[in-house]
Amino acid sequence: MTGFRPALGALTLTLLGCTSASWPHRHRMPPPARESRVGALDRSAGPAPRSRPPVASPSSSKPGDVSGSAQGAEVARAISAASSLVGRRAIVVDGVDYGSGCAALVRAAFERAGRPLPLTVRDAAGLHAYADRHGALLDARHAAPGDILFLADRPGGPPEHVGLVVRKDPDGTVLVLHRLSRGVMRLHVNMAWPERPLDPGTGRLINDTLLIGTRPATAGSLVVGVSDLLRRG
Repeated sequence: MTGFRPALGALTLTLLGCTSASWPHRHRMPPPARESRVGALDRSAGPAPRSRPPVASPSSSKPGDVSGSAQGAEVARAISAASSLVGRRAIVVDGVDYGSGCAALVRAAFERAGRPLPLTVRDAAGLHAYADRHGALLDARHAAPGDILFLADRPGGPPEHVGLVVRKDPDGTVLVLHRLSRGVMRLHVNMAWPERPLDPGTGRLINDTLLIGTRPATAGSLVVGVSDLLRRG
């Protein structure tokens, strides 16, 4: 896979971390989880291993984030878990290490929502195939918070990257959390104007521009699918 990175702004981000497909380590990571300047965790002796992490209760979600339904509570927990990792390289939630790569972020979010994915689903392609088998793929223009968004390394290519939709703006732009090589970052994607980085009327950013090798491409042009697995109940 060819890594790609947003071309707008001073920050250079690569997506090379998406290819990692390690199994999640289902044990308690030793506290404290401090980050060094390079993002590594400082580790020390910790508590005994546990088979599963505790799942947050629906009451922990912020009021008004989503509807009060069971699916709404699950979406809120998934978004909260993913959002807590913004800027971090390690996909570690409540001491549980889910491995590296963009699929690890989605796996962690789903497990924290109480909807763990099968252990055999280890990367973006596997997650896309799993969603397809369950009839949970939909038109990317209908993406909503809690959905999984798949991107390719080239327009129309196979799914190589996956992220979690955490917000949808009135103009259709979705904010996606994605685990890149430099950590979990926010990515703007708009399928109404997939080839445009800016809204033609307002000049507002609607698609981050990514570099595939040396060739720029808008994030919207690289979307190859969306799944509403979490919202299906």
